[in-house]
Amino acid sequence: MSGDPFLRVTDLKVHFPTDDGVVRAVDGLTFSLEKGKTLGIVGESGSGKSVTSLAIMGLHRGSHARISGEILLDGQDLLKISNEELRGLRGRKLAMIFQDPLSAMHPYYTIGQQLTEAIQVHEKISKKAARTTVIEMLARVGIPNPGKRVDQYPHEFSGGMRQRAMIAMGLTGTPALIVADEPTTALDVTVQQQVLDLLTAIRAADDVALVLISHDVAVV
Repeated sequence: MSGDPFLRVTDLKVHFPTDDGVVRAVDGLTFSLEKGKTLGIVGESGSGKSVTSLAIMGLHRGSHARISGEILLDGQDLLKISNEELRGLRGRKLAMIFQDPLSAMHPYYTIGQQLTEAIQVHEKISKKAARTTVIEMLARVGIPNPGKRVDQYPHEFSGGMRQRAMIAMGLTGTPALIVADEPTTALDVTVQQQVLDLLTAIRAADDVALVLISHDVAVV
């Protein structure tokens, strides 16, 4: 509905049954977020921040997690749609930037191959056209010499450049919601600021709703 928040999470609960009892990782979380705005979720390790982000992305499906509440994205309840519908939304309407790009990326494929595959999931275009888009995307997120870097592997990138590549991968489907889970972890202060400035610029330019998750109040 017009005027409603783009993302509305209501009474979200994510519980995990264990041999020692039920772990209430998230227990009644409610928030909302409009397009073009940033929401910061701050908490110490183990407070349920990443569990929340994974719930929004539907990545707890297939696990033993017990999830209840509502996660409305543009009026659509992500907890009630099918796995196929959710896969269709990932990348195209919502995307996630993980906190450890080195483990999130495949070590045996070049940055260009991985971003090209991400683009071709959402668009029916040739590899050549996708590669051109990838180079443009790498340039947009501030990676120098993108025409050369596109053929390099994740281990050949610095930590800051890997995080930029992860942001580029998240943008391949032009999502309206980006969930950034500890996007500046293990980066030095200068690179942290560059990554945060980049996310802020993307949010403003593309009218994106941004969820920024961190344990660091200063970062938020």
